[in-house]
Amino acid sequence: MSIALRALSTVFPWAFKSLRPAPAESGGPTITGERVRLRVLHESDAEAMWRIARDPVVTRFLPWEPMASPGSILPFIRDQEARRKRGDALCFAVLDKETGELIGSTDLVDIRRYLNTGAEIGYLLSRDHWGKGIMSEAANLTARYAFETLGLKRLVAFADIENRASRRVLEKLGMSQTDNEWRTVKSERRLYLRYEMSRQERDD
Repeated sequence: MSIALRALSTVFPWAFKSLRPAPAESGGPTITGERVRLRVLHESDAEAMWRIARDPVVTRFLPWEPMASPGSILPFIRDQEARRKRGDALCFAVLDKETGELIGSTDLVDIRRYLNTGAEIGYLLSRDHWGKGIMSEAANLTARYAFETLGLKRLVAFADIENRASRRVLEKLGMSQTDNEWRTVKSERRLYLRYEMSRQERDD
């Protein structure tokens, strides 16, 4: 078991009882679906992530501007890795199962804050793969991992009111809008909708 995986297993000991060991080079869990495979995001993914994060259409509703270079996304990836080792977050690279191409990411954040209670789920997808149900599959795999493997009891998510595609993903996931809040994003006041789903609601 790698040092990173051992650190995660210390924080989430119950999560590794039924988890099949991932390949040594992955440094964490791997989840396989019908069309995508999820694995932990690595620094070596910087260029592939940059090709997604440089697109102003993809980043329109995100709090940061399009990335200028592969190096500009490295701090984010390194922060995710540090948070994963602390048990605060878990960021997955979303790979096309057939080609192995990195086409997006999903994450569970504030896990330590909501330890054994809940986490916030987020995602990012290359524009070339929009409208195909791919992110719905990846988000569903991430939610299932959160509930069934990590044993969390609730997921929350936030979506800009104008981001209809993201809202559809959350609704297809089974999440319900529970509240809203105003945020300042790129110097503009934006209304964000809060979505929630409990493990019980998902089981029902």
